[in-house]
Amino acid sequence: MAVVPQIAKTLALGAALALLFGAGCRGPRARSERSFDEIQELVRGKTAEQLLTLLGEPDSRQVIFDADERWVWWNYTFLDGRDCPPELRGRVVHLEIVIKNPVRLGAHRRPYSEWQVDDAFGITYRSPFTDG
Repeated sequence: MAVVPQIAKTLALGAALALLFGAGCRGPRARSERSFDEIQELVRGKTAEQLLTLLGEPDSRQVIFDADERWVWWNYTFLDGRDCPPELRGRVVHLEIVIKNPVRLGAHRRPYSEWQVDDAFGITYRSPFTDG
């Protein structure tokens, strides 16, 4: 009779380990609860200073085009929405936003409250599982 409780304990332990293993294999989780489409709408027309308040400090800042900056938040959001193909929904992506410097030339750097999100092509994402 003592064999049945031992089998039940072994099965329960095996099920718990399988759940833990399965949860660990799902890959990275998005740091934000907002989808890429929601964030895109949220940040459109905002200043760099407002971005910092809304999204927090980016993980990377890169100077591009000799004046502007690309800010990157790694594993920040996920793909979802009406225009997203079903096979991509839920995929965690890096959020990339280009911030346009109001002064193209000159040594005087303007405060981030004057920098604007590049609404045309500056709000994008990159899959963490691709090169380039």
